[in-house]
Amino acid sequence: MATPGAVHGKADVMWSDPLERERALAELRRYGQEPHEREVERVHLAILKLCDARVDRLIELVIAAKRDYRDVLMWAEYPGEGQALWALRADLTTEQRVRLEELRRQDRQQYQDWLRS
Repeated sequence: MATPGAVHGKADVMWSDPLERERALAELRRYGQEPHEREVERVHLAILKLCDARVDRLIELVIAAKRDYRDVLMWAEYPGEGQALWALRADLTTEQRVRLEELRRQDRQQYQDWLRS
């Protein structure tokens, strides 16, 4: 679940150095200051998942989220579906719909596994 506690918990796991962790959290807080920057905790978790505990990468992802937060959510939460360009077609076959549902299930599972790690 996307809560401030979950964000801080993941940051604690990712950065054992308190100064580095606080720097990362300060950079992360740059997203969510504007009224149009929605789903703040969810986006913060997505950024943490994608940054590989690298503050330079985290900064890049914050910039991307400020442009369009939906990109960051897709990259973090739906990596398989995001790469399945065929899934964007309106005329999917039954087999393709089944495959898309499986991709979505796998994406949900990998994200849940990351949240628990």
